[in-house]
Amino acid sequence: MTDENPNRPGWPLVSIAAMLWALDLFFRPKAQAGGLSDIQIVLFEHVALVLLFIPSLIKHQAEWRKLSLRGWAGLGFIAIFGSAIATIMISMAYRAGSPLLTALLQKTQPIFAIVLAGVLLGEKRKPLFWPLFVGALAGTYLLAFGFGRVEFSSKAAPVFLALGAAAIWGTCTVIGRLATKNLTPSVVAGWRFLIALPFLIALNLGSGFSSMGAHVNGVTIGLVLAIVVFPDALGMMFYYTGLKRTPASLATLAELAFPATALLVSLIDQKQSLNYVQAIGLGTLLVCLHLIQSSRSVAVATAG
Repeated sequence: MTDENPNRPGWPLVSIAAMLWALDLFFRPKAQAGGLSDIQIVLFEHVALVLLFIPSLIKHQAEWRKLSLRGWAGLGFIAIFGSAIATIMISMAYRAGSPLLTALLQKTQPIFAIVLAGVLLGEKRKPLFWPLFVGALAGTYLLAFGFGRVEFSSKAAPVFLALGAAAIWGTCTVIGRLATKNLTPSVVAGWRFLIALPFLIALNLGSGFSSMGAHVNGVTIGLVLAIVVFPDALGMMFYYTGLKRTPASLATLAELAFPATALLVSLIDQKQSLNYVQAIGLGTLLVCLHLIQSSRSVAVATAG
């Protein structure tokens, strides 16, 4: 249960986590520019993260040794789709389009989670939910496409890659609540990275693993390690620590530090910003998502 003790506020930690996540926008494009492929970057991330989380898996082995077949299946889904495939899709979207737009479209993840939770978890929607949900969809459309039409072209491919990754992560949120609710976050993370590792090695073998050495140097390794340390490891640690002491509605406000930091990083480092239509779309999306949380328009099912 969430600890809402006002003497121990957790929302600053959630905000710090959100700011750390946004630093991916700074490090990942530079690793790509260094010559590493998207699959190679994600592989190196997972090698480092596995090494980082192995001690936690050893320490908490009593938890995962009791995991059911459904639990292992859930971990497998989260690992292959959420940790490997979705991260590769985000990296591809960074390379093919606007890194800023790609990063901001990750904020659509709750939309997909809410939809799937209604199907799998039996969460009930109050009448206020539906106009807010439509508003969130409208905001997403304006952010992604402006006032234009949806066109399935190479120009729009990064948008669909980013939305596809958000859909996968939203699905993993629900799968995680179903299958791994008795595991500590560090155990879920550890197995998520460990299970994904052989899959990523196989992908690299199929895409020219032997040519990777030409692009590996101190700079590229340093950039990948920066991704691991800041957005991945520290971001996760601050987020879950803060979330334990933060009401869900306040956490969504604290997470606004993510788009704010992403906009700042993009403006300073890449000289990119949103046009006014995209800004309206982003604002609409974030406001609607916050109101869905704060108005309790989704009644969480208590049954397992």
